[in-house]
Amino acid sequence: MDPARHVLEEVRIWESFPDPIPPERIVEDMDPRDRAFVLTMYETSASLYAGLPPRRNGQAAFAHPTNVALFLVRARTQAHVVAAGLLHDVLEDRMDTEKGAAAQSPEDAERLERAIRGQFGEAVVRAASRTDFPREIAERVVEVVWTLTRHKADLYYKSISGIFTHSDPAVRLAAALVKLADRMHNIQTIENYHEDEQIYQCFKNIFILNNAKQLREEMRARGVDPRMAQSLEKLFKKCGKATFQALLRIDRRFGTGAFPQSGAGAPAQPAASMFSILTILALALRKFMLEIQGLWSVTEGRLEPGAPVYHLYHGIVKKYDHWLHHERRAFDRQVEREMSYCRATFADLGLSDDDLHRAIQYKDAMALEEVVASLLYLDRYVIRGFQCSQMCRRNQNCLKATPGEEAEF
Repeated sequence: MDPARHVLEEVRIWESFPDPIPPERIVEDMDPRDRAFVLTMYETSASLYAGLPPRRNGQAAFAHPTNVALFLVRARTQAHVVAAGLLHDVLEDRMDTEKGAAAQSPEDAERLERAIRGQFGEAVVRAASRTDFPREIAERVVEVVWTLTRHKADLYYKSISGIFTHSDPAVRLAAALVKLADRMHNIQTIENYHEDEQIYQCFKNIFILNNAKQLREEMRARGVDPRMAQSLEKLFKKCGKATFQALLRIDRRFGTGAFPQSGAGAPAQPAASMFSILTILALALRKFMLEIQGLWSVTEGRLEPGAPVYHLYHGIVKKYDHWLHHERRAFDRQVEREMSYCRATFADLGLSDDDLHRAIQYKDAMALEEVVASLLYLDRYVIRGFQCSQMCRRNQNCLKATPGEEAEF
């Protein structure tokens, strides 16, 4: 490859495609045995997705697993990992469909899950037998897909923890590879999420990247198959860059969107005041990072009128950590503390609550960009106190609260 093109390939963010990826593109470089097995798994996945509605952005539902599989191919993962990528949502989608057909007790739902998993496992093993694919590797595919399946009683934290705490290192690594590819495609199609949820979706990626970085170090120490280690390195970087890009789009939307074009019909918004507050917030972030050495842990500073502006960044990880734990009241309280602080501190700028809300979202996106960049480029950087690879530090809160209840510290 031309050296200049090689540099671009290293730094570019892999694009996703709006239509399902043709099967021949996914299997083109595989040996005959792997090709036959993966093609069968492609057909299995396609048959399920054929009955699903389009995604919110209008793309066919089947575009998602095939893009995930293509990312795994581009990262040079092994064939069974590509197969798991094609199938990663099959169990969850099927359980959602069949559970939704009638009200069920938790016991009935658990029995249904076991039955669906058994049927799925038998189908995958039969496909392996027909295509002369190793049975033990096919069984690993089943375990990887089951590990990636989120059970509705679980919070997101517990679901992801199941990946990074699995007792089998081969399953743990394969599931992590699929999850990175999955989240990379989700974040590249972020328009499928409501605008107010998009920063949170990026934060979910940060949680996964934080755990994947620790897994990368573990795999290096174990001396695993170099090909798999390289695949993990590649997907960690590509998913991180895609997450940074998504946050960059968000902060540009809330930042540059605050400065309307002048002229007839332009909204009457205090552009100069908005520019002033965004400059202050940007400088406060630099102070927090360079002078205070912030963003290295889950922190909670005192945020009250009179505190330095950089205190707005103390709780950035913990703020979205609340949302990830379904602690929405705690998340909303933090937002209101930030709004109260900004109303008092920036009162002389004459900004509306809508303006201040945009400034806070700009601040959040900008701070999380720095978290992603630190994960990518600072070797020893991980977010302390944010490590569900140890299982959740709030063990008792990893199950959903009953209606009307909310988990708290």
